[in-house]
Amino acid sequence: MAASYTVIHQSAGDSFVPEKPRVWAETRIRDLGTSTAYDLAPDGKRLAAMLADDNDTNGQKGPTHLTFLLNFFDELRRRAPASK
Repeated sequence: MAASYTVIHQSAGDSFVPEKPRVWAETRIRDLGTSTAYDLAPDGKRLAAMLADDNDTNGQKGPTHLTFLLNFFDELRRRAPASK
């Protein structure tokens, strides 16, 4: 679920005013119990998630797509070397 919100700044204190919650996505995220099955990028524009198995249609599983980023800091140093 997702909800838009407004923050009202007043001299007596700020107020948080949420709107009515709505369905964020039809796709369900896997329930891992006490762990989270998703992570939000620092810019807030991307999300990585493990999807629930019940999202399959007609009882068939779709392809699994994974992207792994290896040697991130090596690539970062190559693209933006530290200035001396």
